[in-house]
Amino acid sequence: MISPARSLPVLRASPLSALVPSTVSRAAAVAPVAARSAAPSLLTYDELTATQRSLLGADGRARFDGLSRKEKGVFLLHTARLARNGVDLTGLRLKPDGIQGNGLRVQLLFENDPQAVQRLKDQLQRGVEAGRFADDKPSSLFHRGYDESGVRESVSKYTLQIGFGPEGVFVDMDRYNPLTSRWNQLMHWAEVITPGNIDPEQAARALGENIWSSR
Repeated sequence: MISPARSLPVLRASPLSALVPSTVSRAAAVAPVAARSAAPSLLTYDELTATQRSLLGADGRARFDGLSRKEKGVFLLHTARLARNGVDLTGLRLKPDGIQGNGLRVQLLFENDPQAVQRLKDQLQRGVEAGRFADDKPSSLFHRGYDESGVRESVSKYTLQIGFGPEGVFVDMDRYNPLTSRWNQLMHWAEVITPGNIDPEQAARALGENIWSSR
């Protein structure tokens, strides 16, 4: 005898919304996160100091606005740190390629104007005497043409380095100051392997420098 067929359970389809998350719901959830993670605007040309604007030259607004975000960060941070240390850059002229924020360099390059360069040297020498800087001759391997003499800012991390030579003046920054400890000396040589990888905005936060717009 054939057994009577048993009734099969009825499968009920789940609503599509239960299986596939709503695109609208996901977008709504992500939107606030995206808004919070948006990077704050950097200082605008109109918010620069008179000295910073003079460094950029006659077409300064167009030059500044044409910089990448990292290049702007390098310019704002390096000039702010020099001002913080009592260094006045009045009279110096940036080279045409003098604002560098790329995979190799995070530096400023200035023309070799004798009077302006000597004025800068005199200020930095006073900074050395006051303990804000220390004498540190740049390596010719990495700073050829700017390696006759130089100083380094007397902080252990995110330290400015300034060098002089027939090509003019360079101002760059290293994560670690090799003059402050054996550990920092080792870390400095390690960072040489990845030049240009300093994030100027991260450095500004660590140093307490405000390079962001209030507008």
